[in-house]
Amino acid sequence: MGIYADNSFYTDEYLQGTNPTISAGFNYYARSASRIIDLYTFGRLEGVEDIPKDVKLCCCELSELIFENEIQSRDTGNKTSEKIGSYSVSFSSKADRENAFKSKQYDVVIKWLGNTGLCYRGL
Repeated sequence: MGIYADNSFYTDEYLQGTNPTISAGFNYYARSASRIIDLYTFGRLEGVEDIPKDVKLCCCELSELIFENEIQSRDTGNKTSEKIGSYSVSFSSKADRENAFKSKQYDVVIKWLGNTGLCYRGL
């Protein structure tokens, strides 16, 4: 069980000098992102010595997505919108939030790995 990107790749290659979204614990989120990548690539990267750069970049973006989703879930709970004048609050179900999160994961994976053949379902 490998992690496809490390903190130094995240800060040096992915961010290229911009401020990091994940300031501490990148490897924790990268491990989860790597499992998501394995899911979409059907485990084709297990045992690969030289991980392609697109996979590492995908891992970094997924790590940020997981981090941001965790923060948003903690801070807002099920709340999707709030209006102060004539106070109004809207909520979403847990299933709706999970489906939206999975859709974002898919978009990131396809963005980076869609043209690599790693996501191909055939033989």
